[in-house]
Amino acid sequence: MYGATSGNQVIEEWLGQMAWEALIEEVYTTPKPGLVDTYSNGAHKDMDVALFERSASVLRPYFVRMAEAGYRSQKHPSDVFPELREIGIEAEKAMYAATGNVNTHKGLIFSLGILCAAAASCFRWDGYVSVKNLIRTEQHMVRSALIAELKAIQEKKTDRSHGEELYRRLGTMGVRGEALGGYASIRTIGLPVMQEGIRKGYGWNEIKLQVLMEFMAQAEDTNVIYRTSEKTLEYTQNIARQFLKNGGAYRKGAVEELIKLDEQFIKENISHGGCADLLAITIFLHSVYNGFQSLRRKL
Repeated sequence: MYGATSGNQVIEEWLGQMAWEALIEEVYTTPKPGLVDTYSNGAHKDMDVALFERSASVLRPYFVRMAEAGYRSQKHPSDVFPELREIGIEAEKAMYAATGNVNTHKGLIFSLGILCAAAASCFRWDGYVSVKNLIRTEQHMVRSALIAELKAIQEKKTDRSHGEELYRRLGTMGVRGEALGGYASIRTIGLPVMQEGIRKGYGWNEIKLQVLMEFMAQAEDTNVIYRTSEKTLEYTQNIARQFLKNGGAYRKGAVEELIKLDEQFIKENISHGGCADLLAITIFLHSVYNGFQSLRRKL
């Protein structure tokens, strides 16, 4: 049996490992139309798989630190958020230093960092992690701070980021909206699709591709809007819906169709980077929920 301190470390290191694995599993999912994978660099001339691997390795200890902050805090969940924000800023700097100022995982530093902290808090105070208690804890952590941030963005006159500009113009909240909504798209799309694929015995890569295409068909991906337009997002959503209607990633010839779609998206500079992030979060939550029992036996 582990002692109390080593038990803390096991949980924190495990969550950091799950976050790292989610980043790696996402980029290794192939072929992903317009996105970096082992087949192509997608619509990203400044990125490749090696860059994503380097970024993921650099970020792992920061996810461990965020899990530690969540586990050890005696405060209300909302009081932990400022510490998570500070660790996240450090993580961003480390990411940019490792990638030559390329943004590989900024959104996932935010999302996976919060979820690592929330899961660690659930381990400590509830003794288990479920969809219900993890999302409840995560929402308590972010709600007041993110609502204040969104209000400030509305009042901001200059120096707005691309995401902030889209929020002011279209009301799209991006990663903030996912966090405030308790990652509803993961709970209603990502995890059910992943669990169904596993239950039916499909291959892991095909399952991940199916999850991605479900997100592409339904999610409001601000990355697509920023790089192209709202009309392009609607266009690609329709393409993804037709792909799924024809049998999705599990049918014969699906990989070849996705490769052709990848080539098309590269030409048109289309990247569903937000959907790729949702895939990574789905992988992380699936791993955490399913790995909890085996982790408990180590404590």
